[in-house]
Amino acid sequence: IGPFGAALAPNGNQAYIADLGPGTLTVLDTHTHHVTTTVSLGSFGTDPFAVTATAHAIYVAEQGANALAVVDSHTPTVRATIPVGNSPYGVAVSPSASGG
Repeated sequence: IGPFGAALAPNGNQAYIADLGPGTLTVLDTHTHHVTTTVSLGSFGTDPFAVTATAHAIYVAEQGANALAVVDSHTPTVRATIPVGNSPYGVAVSPSASGG
């Protein structure tokens, strides 16, 4: 159990790592190579699997929770957890829908 999926912020300043098992999203500063924060997405077994980032939000497919977490990329806090069906394994965002 450990890091599974990762995405780079559009500006390249942060990397977002989905931590399979603990139910967290780790935010890494790409310039200092240090963790800046860890966001709880749910309890152990939530199993964040895949992550995609836009300028305004980070989207995390939570395989164990059958949900999509929407994390504010500025604060970073969970804005919403959306039920999406059985065991999502990926996530994609349309540039025109992401707002930037």
